[in-house]
Amino acid sequence: MLLKDVFLQVKNVSKSFFGNRVLSNVSAELKPGEFLALIGENGAGKSTLINLITGIYSYDEGEIWIDGKLCKTITPAEAQRLGIYTVRQELSINPVLTVAQNVFLGHEILKYGLADKREMERITRELLDSVHLNHIDPKQDAGTLTMAEKQMLEFCKAVYQNPRLLVLDEATSALDDDQVEILFGKLRELQKKGLMVIFISHRLHELYELCNMMTVLKDGQQIVTEPIQSLDEDRLISLMTGRAIEDLFPAKRDGEKLRRGPELARIENGAFGKCKNISFTVKKGEILGIGGLQGQGQQTFLECLFGMRKLEKGTMLLEGEPVTLKGPSDAMNRGIAYLPAERKTEGLFVSHSIAFNLTFACLGELCNAMSTIRKKKEKEEIHQAFTSFSIKANGPNQIISELSGGNQQKVVLAKWLARNPKLLLLNEPTRGIDVGTKKEIYELMAGLAEKGVSIVMISSDTMELIGMCDRVITVYENQINCELLGNELTEESLVKASVFRRDIK
Repeated sequence: MLLKDVFLQVKNVSKSFFGNRVLSNVSAELKPGEFLALIGENGAGKSTLINLITGIYSYDEGEIWIDGKLCKTITPAEAQRLGIYTVRQELSINPVLTVAQNVFLGHEILKYGLADKREMERITRELLDSVHLNHIDPKQDAGTLTMAEKQMLEFCKAVYQNPRLLVLDEATSALDDDQVEILFGKLRELQKKGLMVIFISHRLHELYELCNMMTVLKDGQQIVTEPIQSLDEDRLISLMTGRAIEDLFPAKRDGEKLRRGPELARIENGAFGKCKNISFTVKKGEILGIGGLQGQGQQTFLECLFGMRKLEKGTMLLEGEPVTLKGPSDAMNRGIAYLPAERKTEGLFVSHSIAFNLTFACLGELCNAMSTIRKKKEKEEIHQAFTSFSIKANGPNQIISELSGGNQQKVVLAKWLARNPKLLLLNEPTRGIDVGTKKEIYELMAGLAEKGVSIVMISSDTMELIGMCDRVITVYENQINCELLGNELTEESLVKASVFRRDIK
């Protein structure tokens, strides 16, 4: 029988940085077995609140009570000792250690003073099996795992510590629907034993599926805390942004007209990675989506188009001419840009400034004949990026890691668009980004397409593919399974084409 005592109580907590108040009089409480959804746009204060609860920051005003004790100051180690663990979007997996070593990092089981590898691998095997990762060997290097598998491994690490309160901060951002359901099943199992969860996700349907309470933050203020059933999606979006949900995506264009238009890129009978006999086209000014379940080969399509993966067989054409891409630099020179799924590790230099990141991809264009940077031109490019993308920051010299996820994504996009690409490849362009920033990126994509830029995008968000794409091809077991456009492009048809084999038209 679950205890009724309050485990966590946050009372009128406030926090400021350099005189800027980022959290003001926020309150929350959790009892054993309660799952709280914490939602708001990037910059609303969600991460700050979590960092106060987990001991990363100290609070300025108010009180935080944990397990009946007033915590005037708390460290991350003390928070973990009290049973509070966090699974974040920014993964802490060490790629050169084994899966088992990652699970037990800092908590090794010792036998005769040495790490008991056999026992740690046995327990890791049980943890992996509990979330249907039976195919993963505890002895393999964690760097060989997919992004989704790494996120599930982070969850296993936390579960092993037997947490009382588990904070999931965009912990499902790389998971497909089946993996999310497996994760939720494990959480519900632990809920019966009293587990509490604070759940942050920009996938709104997940909040409704898992949580029983919801707190909405906006600009550091607590807008509402209510039972989740009392907040439908339309009201929720309005509370967060002042916009209705139907306003999220731009108006649809005439897909048939685009399909009859000029062709920008084509792959005929291509083979790359595990993908064989791949043929598809990208029209000028078209937004082409690539859908399907995680791990079906979608990413290799973008990697091939960007020269990261060799076209082993078949033909690639750009604007009607056969090309052989020798690498990403060759693709860039031909007007192709690629936004990766893992922006922090593949898309940004997180320890450098915004200015450095914005201009890195176009240094050649900024240099004069003496190979020195034209400072005036550089400042113009940076100013243009800040203005066009509404980047929220203290200035161009701010370190990129200090920005919210949405603003980091804007920097990655601005960096590539400074090169005026003809073909823009987007891998999960809005993963882990709030609704307001999503809308900004959607409008930007639509504007680029109207100007003739072709876009190929991968997204695990079904509604995003439907709302943004003129045409979608689905990939099933490394093969193109179906092509959908116009009235055929519905949630039902897209899901069916992702899980059932079907001949392409």
